[in-house]
Amino acid sequence: MTEYQRRLSVNANGSSEIPLSNLGNTMSPEIRPLFLNFLPQGWAINSQIGSSRIQLFSGEGGSHRQDVSALSLEAVENLVTPFGPALLEKYFRHLHPTFPIIMEDSFRSSYKERNGISALLLGAMYLVALKWLEPESGVQTLRPPDAVGLEALVCRNLNESLSGPSLATVQAGLLLSQKSSLFTPRLMAQLVTAGFDLGLHQDCSRWQIQCWEKGLRKRLAWAIYMQDKWCALVHSRPSHIFASNWAVKDLTIDDFENTTRLAASTASPVSIPTLLSLSSHKFGYLFFRQFVKLTRILSDIIESFYTLEATQQLSASHENRTHIILSKAKPLQIQLKDWFIQLPAELKVDADCGVEAGPSGGIHLAYFATEIMLHRCIVRSLSPETADQYLTHICRSAAKTRLISALDFVNRLRPIHLRASWPAAAMSNFALIGAFGILLQTTAPTQEEEEFYRARLREYRWTLSVSRKDADFLDFAIDTLGEVTKLVRNQPQKPAFQELMNHSFLYRPDCHSGSRLREQSMASSHTSQQGDAYNGSDKYENLAGCTRMHPRSSLPNTKSGLMSPAASASSASTSRRR
Repeated sequence: MTEYQRRLSVNANGSSEIPLSNLGNTMSPEIRPLFLNFLPQGWAINSQIGSSRIQLFSGEGGSHRQDVSALSLEAVENLVTPFGPALLEKYFRHLHPTFPIIMEDSFRSSYKERNGISALLLGAMYLVALKWLEPESGVQTLRPPDAVGLEALVCRNLNESLSGPSLATVQAGLLLSQKSSLFTPRLMAQLVTAGFDLGLHQDCSRWQIQCWEKGLRKRLAWAIYMQDKWCALVHSRPSHIFASNWAVKDLTIDDFENTTRLAASTASPVSIPTLLSLSSHKFGYLFFRQFVKLTRILSDIIESFYTLEATQQLSASHENRTHIILSKAKPLQIQLKDWFIQLPAELKVDADCGVEAGPSGGIHLAYFATEIMLHRCIVRSLSPETADQYLTHICRSAAKTRLISALDFVNRLRPIHLRASWPAAAMSNFALIGAFGILLQTTAPTQEEEEFYRARLREYRWTLSVSRKDADFLDFAIDTLGEVTKLVRNQPQKPAFQELMNHSFLYRPDCHSGSRLREQSMASSHTSQQGDAYNGSDKYENLAGCTRMHPRSSLPNTKSGLMSPAASASSASTSRRR
């Protein structure tokens, strides 16, 4: 092995003994990955490391890389003094159990000794914990933390660190992405790129690194994956991560070692009911793993229905559009059903008492948002003028069931749930529920059904208004619902149910009679399903024999193929007016 190969192999194994700067005269950073692809495979095997590992991981690119930012601990502490320790406790109590991207025990030790801590990461932890800071009696006269200054300082230094990212850089960026105001496509694009630079998209199971770093890398990788997919949904932008370039293995409980304090008995009391009977270690594993599984289903839904390619294909299918959508939706609906049924008992919703674990509210809301994304494309493919009426009724009934379940779930949230940690996408997910209700209202075929949705949306708006004192991020959902409601205010009057029946030929030999359709329609308008049960989604499975296809109006395009919650309802309104 040549001297250059030896040095490169040492760096590839994660050692910090030979910095990357020593190789600067050998090849430029831009050409290195391309050049390494020309090395013979036997060379990579002899060096006991995979070629993909060599391409994307060096001594400077591992966990030992030093931050290029000049941010100091003193600068961060000066902005929050004397609340630093309290903010750290708030962070590990509220956010860490559901987003375990930091090794708590190791971090606490370093924090106590003030040794080896990333000032950027500490600043990000302080920043996201500020909303839970409630000064106790006797300290109200102390200067409050400078939230504006801290955010500006952390964001500025994050941008500087992204030029030479470390794992701490990615951790800090992920924490900032938990703030709705900072959950932007630009930030996520930077974090995905930083993750690729560090090889987080690779399978690290056979790498010559410590087990704790393997677990940390997998958690960071899946955290980036989740944030990227939900950001694509929230902001109607294409995702940056594709399955063909994603080799990260599924999470196991071993990947969550050292994520919580070893001396659990010394930890401060936790007010979250679930954590009283369940270790933070296990809860974090269950919550994070299930959220990853749900996000992967969401990714499949986006790829199947909301990308530019999928939208164009569905638009070109004309009269077969609903049939194609239902055939694609069936396996995804089964996945969602299985996900919900297999949800661990610790994360389930109690039908009588509501959500018992405050942090679990976020994952249930994400589940309803994912269901809505699936049902929304089905509803929008139906044409009230030409669709088979039984098929339309089945599809709309299933959609109504999911909407009612979501509304009931929100209605049962209590202050302890609203004050808990919610994912950054929660703000838009609450708005998505309202937008879906507007879509069903504007496409309702009768006055009775339209009034049903109008009444439920009024109740939803009232619930959000009452709840906002415990969760100010609900303002976005309230404002969105109000603005979209204005857009659909002057809709043409719809016929009454009896009038529609008199002008329709509802008897279908191959399906069901008009009398049954009437009974089902009237019954469904008075049915309210609980948010903790799986209902109404299996109705699509046996429709093939009853489906007769007719021309449909084309699906509207957006620049990325995705549509935001507000755009969903407004596009339905525009289509309805045409």
